[in-house]
Amino acid sequence: MGYYRNTIEDLYSGHFKNSYGVEGMCITGRNDYKKIIDVSDDMKEHVLKEVKKSYYKYNGMSGGNEREDEAYARGLNEYYKTLDREDRLSAAWTLGQLNLELSGAVTAAIREKVPGWQAGEQIPEGMLDEIFSSKAIETILTRKPEEAKEAKEAKEPKEDRLTLEQPGGSEVPEEEKPSGKVAFNQEKRSRQLASAKTAAQVQVVLSLLKQDLADCENGLANDMCDENEVRKVRAMLQKAQERMSEVSGKGQEQEEESQGSFLINMLM
Repeated sequence: MGYYRNTIEDLYSGHFKNSYGVEGMCITGRNDYKKIIDVSDDMKEHVLKEVKKSYYKYNGMSGGNEREDEAYARGLNEYYKTLDREDRLSAAWTLGQLNLELSGAVTAAIREKVPGWQAGEQIPEGMLDEIFSSKAIETILTRKPEEAKEAKEAKEPKEDRLTLEQPGGSEVPEEEKPSGKVAFNQEKRSRQLASAKTAAQVQVVLSLLKQDLADCENGLANDMCDENEVRKVRAMLQKAQERMSEVSGKGQEQEEESQGSFLINMLM
């Protein structure tokens, strides 16, 4: 994760920045950024490499490697800094949709050859080389923004979308509502934090929470969770940081006594 903190000047001016120091990334109360825009070929390649890694290295899963996740996120945010402020959120949305579409296409191609395949299961040797060199993947990467928008709409015809009625009788497409596909397991992390008795153990929980925050922020940007999930992770991160100050300096004896309980809670 990035480590930028907003200064007093940032707060007074309203020029809030995200954890990587990028201004214009706040989505609170906004929905206008959800549009496909033109992004650089280098960033498309950046996303493609991330998708490839998840399949070649982790069989379709994220892997949870903090260093790799940090490198990917930092690459995205450095690119956003080169764009006009009003285009940054839309670029994030576009690249997020590209990641989802590529991942969906790869998973679908695997399941055509291995019915019932699930993420995490072994992928037959040579299959991914064939899939990633296919015309389908090339088409996704080379489409113009308008073509990408049309392809997305074709997969989700308006007449087939579920709608929810608002007060006053107007209807809102279900796609504009958070889907809840990304959720923070607050109970599990609370249990793990409570069982952490040493700085090393709290650091393990902190690393997990930072990954949770990255997942929820990405989910929020891609309409896969709501802001409440992000708030819950941030609150838990604050507790973990306070816990770290409490346990700093615990000796080896304390660590050995608590190790069994901590490991059990990490596995639950």
